[in-house]
Amino acid sequence: MTNKGRDLYEFGPFQLDPVKRVLLRDNQPIPLQLKAFETLLVLVRHSEQVVLKEDLMRAVWPNTFVEEGNLTQNIFMLRKTLGSADGEQRYIDTIPGRGYRFAVKARLVSTETEDTGANIHSHPVAEMVPGKTSRKFQRAIGACALLLLLALAVILLRPTIPPPRVTRTRQITHLGTLVHNTRLITDGPRIYFRAWEGKERVLRAVSTEGGQVFSVENPIAHFDIYDISSNESEFLETNQDDLRRLPDSQGLYASLWRVPVPSGSPRPVGKLQATDAVWAPDGRTVAYSLSSGLYRANVDGTESQLISKLPGDPIYFAWSPDGNRLRFTVADPGHAGNPIWQADFSTNAVRPLIPDSPSAALPWAGGWTSDERYFLYSAITDGTRNIWAIREKNDLLHRVNQQAMQLTNGPINFYLPLVSKDGKRVFAVGEQLRGQLVRYDPANQKFSDYSGAGSADSVAYSHDGKWIAYVEFPEGNLVRSRVDGTDRRQLTFPPMRAFTPRWSPDDTRILFQASPHLGAANKIYLIPRDGGTPSLATPPSQDRQTYPSWTADGNSVLFSSSDDSDSNSELHVLNLKTETVSVLPSTAGLEWAQISPDGRSVAAVRKGSEDLVLYDFSSHATQIIAKMGLYPRWSDDGKWLYFNSPYFDPGGSNGGVYRWDRATQTTHMLAKYPEFLLTGAYSVSYGITPDGAILLLRDTTTRDLYALDLDLP
Repeated sequence: MTNKGRDLYEFGPFQLDPVKRVLLRDNQPIPLQLKAFETLLVLVRHSEQVVLKEDLMRAVWPNTFVEEGNLTQNIFMLRKTLGSADGEQRYIDTIPGRGYRFAVKARLVSTETEDTGANIHSHPVAEMVPGKTSRKFQRAIGACALLLLLALAVILLRPTIPPPRVTRTRQITHLGTLVHNTRLITDGPRIYFRAWEGKERVLRAVSTEGGQVFSVENPIAHFDIYDISSNESEFLETNQDDLRRLPDSQGLYASLWRVPVPSGSPRPVGKLQATDAVWAPDGRTVAYSLSSGLYRANVDGTESQLISKLPGDPIYFAWSPDGNRLRFTVADPGHAGNPIWQADFSTNAVRPLIPDSPSAALPWAGGWTSDERYFLYSAITDGTRNIWAIREKNDLLHRVNQQAMQLTNGPINFYLPLVSKDGKRVFAVGEQLRGQLVRYDPANQKFSDYSGAGSADSVAYSHDGKWIAYVEFPEGNLVRSRVDGTDRRQLTFPPMRAFTPRWSPDDTRILFQASPHLGAANKIYLIPRDGGTPSLATPPSQDRQTYPSWTADGNSVLFSSSDDSDSNSELHVLNLKTETVSVLPSTAGLEWAQISPDGRSVAAVRKGSEDLVLYDFSSHATQIIAKMGLYPRWSDDGKWLYFNSPYFDPGGSNGGVYRWDRATQTTHMLAKYPEFLLTGAYSVSYGITPDGAILLLRDTTTRDLYALDLDLP
């Protein structure tokens, strides 16, 4: 006889059996890994619907953090498995910036199975002969059962530990010039930090209770400081004047040094170079990063060993007090963002631990309390960097919530939290971002505030000189207004963050790059001058797109394109009429490009070296215009090319904004960078008024040291 069977999903020649977890093609099983099968099952159950990446990962890997690359690998395997059927039929579509969609309708069908009437064989079972049980034994059994019930009740009814919280916030310096991502270091009674003095970064110290700020002499002129030894006798620093290139690498890396406290002669840590570094709690070894490698070595630089190669550069180290765990942020240029990873030396496991998520983006490792009950870090929530805490130790008498808890909620940005020795306070640099647009007057060689726009970045004038478009700093909103600031209109809104607006030749549209939300890849967008919904200028794609420019006829757009890892850059041309994109020949490694008004040349930056080059459309050849040039922009008549030197590179703040004369092939500095600090969303850019004056964004941000009293139950 037949019984009602199970339900299967059918699509094309395939059948998907959710019960047996098998994929069939023409009734023949197809080998498929379990997680790939589960990915396919979720997509099929929502066929012809978009499934967000986050939802898909939660369904396939519940209660587990994995990198997005695992999902990408599953999709690749499924496409390879399904793609060989039905000719060109494509079953899984990528929805850029959102997720995936099963592109065909899956049918739910039922099968019938035959009842085989299988016999169930019985075997004799020995019967237990009841005997006499003593009252004492019965009482003992009852007492044990009662104790078990009481223990179970205690476990189930035990109270939950209340969440950690900040009970008081105090500002303990009033300089306003601290380096926002300075590594805070404490020897117990003092906090050491870096601050700006003019355009130089200097070392300062203050009591943990506040008061006078003291200068700390450092024998290395240009340094980055990372840690202090467990006996508080030596700093761990890099010498930024001693930069060396690694074999097969375009980057420059500084030498690592041990600097005595409070004074003495510095000693190199062997011949080591590092991006970041930290002392081990035992004081005998250091961990350091070099490019994407994580290493451990003796304090004299000997016996350096590679711990792990990572998907990006490891930075912001935090070593657990027991020395077993090292946590750090990985600047992953791929899909995973910047998660916090952990190297566990007791198990030799290296894995991502705290994800980079929309609700807590770009996490930076902070450190543990001395008893290791809590781990603190910072992450961005609703546009503000806040401090978070995770309870890591269990409590027998209390329930423990081991989810990350947000301790602060703006409006101040807090960076790299440092827990005090007693675990009762956390110290962090607090920042309130702001800027002021300034104009350079070459006659008196001075800067003055520019009316019409306040904290405006990436300023662009319309061709008729009547309008300006700019990006509000730090919010990232695109705004357009009259030159005098009237008729102001905000064109984009959070969570989108815009940059580099460019006016169309007829001044009716604005082209710009933008990230639709924090962590998403930049794309090129178009919007009417008078507002509307921003539209993607290019067809859907997986690349990162930056720094657009118009051709003179307004029919095409040039932009820089790179892959998900922000490498393999090249220049693309978009035809707006046909909506087709083509690669500009021989432009591999070029980025930040702008096409000349006559359409014969492109000014671009060579990735890695940051050389500014001129690309010829007809010959596809390039010539170097300047070493270390950024943000090229042509004058409307094409006679001049403007650019600036990298502000935050070593010695870069001594540069300025330049103009290259196309006719004479000569370069002149138009405005030297001022003594006050500059800022911007993407390093320091500049604007040019219709009369040729240079605009820069002065940094009026306040950054100071704060102490936050904690209640960490």
